[in-house]
Amino acid sequence: MTSSAALGHQETGEKYSGFAPIIAIENEVFFLDNLQDAVKASNYRSEYNAILHCREGRLIIEMGGNQQVVVKKGQLMLIPANKLVQPMMVSTDIEVGALIISDSALKSVLGSEINIWNRAMYTKQIYVVDGQQWTYGFENYTKSIFDGGMLHLHKQLVMAFLRAYLLTICEALIRTEKMSLCDDSSNLREKAIFNDFLELLSQQKQKHQPVCYYANALCITPKHLSTICRRVSGKAPTKWITESVMEDCYTLLRNTSLSIKEISNRLGFPNSSFFGQYFREQSGTTPLKYRTEHRTII
Repeated sequence: MTSSAALGHQETGEKYSGFAPIIAIENEVFFLDNLQDAVKASNYRSEYNAILHCREGRLIIEMGGNQQVVVKKGQLMLIPANKLVQPMMVSTDIEVGALIISDSALKSVLGSEINIWNRAMYTKQIYVVDGQQWTYGFENYTKSIFDGGMLHLHKQLVMAFLRAYLLTICEALIRTEKMSLCDDSSNLREKAIFNDFLELLSQQKQKHQPVCYYANALCITPKHLSTICRRVSGKAPTKWITESVMEDCYTLLRNTSLSIKEISNRLGFPNSSFFGQYFREQSGTTPLKYRTEHRTII
């Protein structure tokens, strides 16, 4: 889909093959009325964030290669950008709507509250919240704007309502038992650096890099980066790097025909032996055995 696709109904492009017709705002925000075909696909991974609203049925999805998440009728599934998603079970009566939003649009809409989203997604790993009636209200309102022929302020109206919708999700995240703002002692500057670290890590093609590599890119010392990561997320930067590298390992082993050596080279390991040892230490199995048990593309 090209940048010439402005506001209005759009047919799916190559990136979203299999999706139902969508409504797009400048290739930053996409509203999908029915994601049934997409959740039946073998896997899904995108540089966009996704919020799935399960209107009917039930889904069981594997997140990140090793965590199963269940979403039921009336619930929202929140999928951060570049997260490997593997549908495990899809009920026959499934009906799912979706909001797909780029990282830049998400940051623009949420502002400083992006910290709540990042903390929930990456630190607490909260992927499901109750949608209740406010989700239906948002979807109906969005449709009315596009279908009602508003031509002058419809983008501003949608983006304003989108902020309210995302803030409501953030409120739901804060209210969960797994997350509280009270236990966060980091300041806004530290949160901003941590968010930049997550973005840098997600965009890096060869993520298997030392902490100093990311610290230098952020113009801070490795010690400072380590302190910030621990204070904001409770995890060292090495842990974040390892988890992100393993997601790439799972993706390439499952969904490509690349050899183990080729995968090792692509991920930045010095040789396939080191890669095999690294993978075994993190997953408890060998790359070849994992591929045999989980491969989706021959």
